[in-house]
Amino acid sequence: MRPDQATSWYRRMCALYAIGAWSLLGSAFFTYGQKKSNPPEGDKVEEQRDVSTIEIPEPPKGFYVETIVTYKEDFVPITDKILNYLKSWTGGPGPES
Repeated sequence: MRPDQATSWYRRMCALYAIGAWSLLGSAFFTYGQKKSNPPEGDKVEEQRDVSTIEIPEPPKGFYVETIVTYKEDFVPITDKILNYLKSWTGGPGPES
């Protein structure tokens, strides 16, 4: 590769890297800013009532989503399992038995 070709290739790669880096940084700031803003008055979520799973009330008019999460008694989140595994390899305190 000739020196002038190498220089032009290097400049193109630098420009491509800069566009990617700034795009990533901009999208991170945009996402962070969206999460920090308060939701509009119509989008506020009411406190969930304790509802039996056998008896499902009539859904309200309009679109809504309801998520019910039920954990087992001895449930350990996967993130805690991964962190405990990494700590066992790095010499930190491992999983507590």
